[in-house]
Amino acid sequence: MSKVISSSTIKTIVNGGRSITLKYATETDTWKRYYLSVDVQEKFTKAMEKTDVPTGATTAIMTETEHPSNKDAYPHYTTVYQDDSGNHITTKHVYP
Repeated sequence: MSKVISSSTIKTIVNGGRSITLKYATETDTWKRYYLSVDVQEKFTKAMEKTDVPTGATTAIMTETEHPSNKDAYPHYTTVYQDDSGNHITTKHVYP
């Protein structure tokens, strides 16, 4: 899995009574993303509004847009969760 170097904010949502800042990775240790369509950002936001967010997470960073994988054939967004200090909590699949 790639390490997030930089990200761009999409918006802040309320999930389970907590504020969660949604972002998308703009650079990892293996690639750079120069643009992410508003449509993809909106679909990720809708998916995040209905998913269970790990305890302690205040930021969710989409590192991979919607895709299936060998280990999970159902389309998903790969998402890195961080606490309010930017520490990694976990990485999970978020389903549309």
